Amino acid sequence: MKKEQIEEFKNREQFLLDLEYQLITDFIKIRKENGLSQKELGKASETIRETIAKIENKIVSPQVDTLIKILYPLGYTIKIEKIEDENN
Repeated sequence: MKKEQIEEFKNREQFLLDLEYQLITDFIKIRKENGLSQKELGKASETIRETIAKIENKIVSPQVDTLIKILYPLGYTIKIEKIEDENN
């Protein structure tokens, strides 16, 4: 693998980690804005509190179905959105 390819790979991986970090940060913000504890959200979404804690503490990456299930009681969902090209 060439040096440029390695650098591109590192940049892409960091970009993906940043996206996931922002998603989780937004999720935590929404939960807190709704005044719910992890336990209360777990009950409302029929998800164990430990799953929510692991997602919020970035121990595990959330699975799509789990994230949808947790966001639903908060009045949110996820969607596919085009990534803006940094060069434009």
